[in-house]
Parts: sequence; C-alpha cells; structure tokens
Amino acid sequence: MKEKYFNVSSVRLMRYLYALGFEKESYINKNNKENWRFKKSESLEKALEFYYITRKNNRS
Repeated sequence: MKEKYFNVSSVRLMRYLYALGFEKESYINKNNKENWRFKKSESLEKALEFYYITRKNNRS
C-alpha cells in the first residue's frame, strides 16, 4: 500500500509538527520553495486538529 502524506508549506506549521517529533521529508515545490511532508497517522491528525483549533481561538 502506498504511504499517504500531509504536505506543508506554512513555516509555522512545519516547525510545530517537527517539534512534536513527527518525521519529515523535505522537497522543493514547483515554485522552487522548500516544503515538508509528514506521513499521515492518527497522531498527526490529532496534532493538526489541536493546531487549527488553537489558531482559530487565538484569532477570535
């Protein structure tokens, strides 16, 4: 089965996920910018949910 990845271009989100210990793969996108991708998992989904809820609450 092919691995599924979550692609990230936001530096803030990249650093957050990396700081939590998720393994990253670095790649260069079509605009010649570095992006990271993380293997999808239940833990990653929970971390992303927390991140987006927290960002939404901070903006309110």
